[in-house]
Amino acid sequence: MKVMRGFRNAALALPLFVLAACQSTPDSRLYTLAVIPPAGTAQPAATTSRTLALGSLDLPMLIDRPQIVRRIDGNRVETLEYDRWAEPLADGLRSTLAGDLAARLPGTTVLPVAGSGLAEGTPVLAVTVLRFDADATGRVVLDAQWALSPGSGPGARKIGPTRETVEVPEAGAEPDAQVRKMSQAVATLADRIAAGLRR
Repeated sequence: MKVMRGFRNAALALPLFVLAACQSTPDSRLYTLAVIPPAGTAQPAATTSRTLALGSLDLPMLIDRPQIVRRIDGNRVETLEYDRWAEPLADGLRSTLAGDLAARLPGTTVLPVAGSGLAEGTPVLAVTVLRFDADATGRVVLDAQWALSPGSGPGARKIGPTRETVEVPEAGAEPDAQVRKMSQAVATLADRIAAGLRR
């Protein structure tokens, strides 16, 4: 009798196991920022240095997370649980900004990281991101401050700090559209930094 009851309980539980298996969580969609070439002909930097290194690149904790963040209103944000960065956002932003700057400063080697092996006198660019997100319509805002610590030698000079606010108009609220707009915002920031380095 006990054996029959055990078979009956197992038979009743089987559909629940099948249902649970069918309700698996969806796969995460992974995104990266992309380097965007400059719109016109790039001009070399005014500095005599042929190497530029990215130093500190700080992000607010609000967006420094695996999930893509979207701003709902002035007081609320949401994280897109299944739409995530393929790498830490700070790393992706660093490599993308370095690529964008290299495309805008021909003849200049842009190092994504100012490591311990940096040649003496290499100017170092520091960037602090204050805001980098999109609203519910997909409008992206990148608010950042940058400064250049000078290298040594003739013409070496400190530049900044300079604050830049980039807005890219909405183009749909889908995550892939948001990431494309975020890439455009980084490219525009690179345009402005490159222009500042040429002065």
